[in-house]
Amino acid sequence: MKIEMNLTNNTARRAGALLTRAVELGMDVSGYGELGENARSGNVYLWLEDYNFCLYIAPCSRVVMACYSCPQDGEETMRVAGRNLYKLEQWAEKLARKSEEKGI
Repeated sequence: MKIEMNLTNNTARRAGALLTRAVELGMDVSGYGELGENARSGNVYLWLEDYNFCLYIAPCSRVVMACYSCPQDGEETMRVAGRNLYKLEQWAEKLARKSEEKGI
């Protein structure tokens, strides 16, 4: 996984919280992915190739969120990540099916 190394203390804390939550959820973080900060929004994100969603924390928040981005039109759907990987995967899979229908 690629980790952005130019992190402020606040960004590094949020990055650590994301990585911790991913491991607590049971996500495999050993594959291809990226942990960094979005320069426009200030969100710290964790994107892993093996999952249909990414995790992020907003600049002034401690809440870990999940985001699904539709590959057809870029529409983003967000929700609180929670503590259940199975529910997150089911949520993202349902959105992926809707995305496929848009492309038909």
